Amino acid sequence: MKDRLLDVLKGAVEVNLRYSSIALNLSKEYIKEFDRALRDGAAAKPTPSAEAAPEARPAPPRRQPILLVGQLNEEASGAFVLNNTSATELNVNLVVQGELEPSQVQLVPSTFVLAAGATAVVRLKVNLTGALEMGRDYSGAVIAPGMSAQAIEFVVRRLPGEAAAKTAKKKRKASASRAAG
Repeated sequence: MKDRLLDVLKGAVEVNLRYSSIALNLSKEYIKEFDRALRDGAAAKPTPSAEAAPEARPAPPRRQPILLVGQLNEEASGAFVLNNTSATELNVNLVVQGELEPSQVQLVPSTFVLAAGATAVVRLKVNLTGALEMGRDYSGAVIAPGMSAQAIEFVVRRLPGEAAAKTAKKKRKASASRAAG
């Protein structure tokens, strides 16, 4: 009985080893064929002709957000440029979205007419009130509905005031002297 059980067990192990070997060989063949097809496809790629449909232009690189910083009760400001690349005049009505209330953000000008091929400089102002937490980033965006331009992102941060900065500096000096002494 023991010999028969060993024979059955050896047979099962042998079948499993053959199955694993076959699966490995098939996988290797599949990878070789896939690689060959990929290389042949890349080599046989047709060159673009004048009749071919124009390819989509890559998206323009994303602008870095405008950083608006200042201390309590200061006005943080920045600016950005809008370009009208179309052949027609555009009526622009800018909209603010984000973590700040739209009433906290002032755009100068917020509504204007942009001639074909013209540019406009828009100022972005935020009053840094006590409602804004010190050291926290508030993100937002200015959007020009109807224009193909990306949203102009901005980040507002209220910095520590003079008194808070001096207190932090004193604490750092005190802890450094305790560590040294």
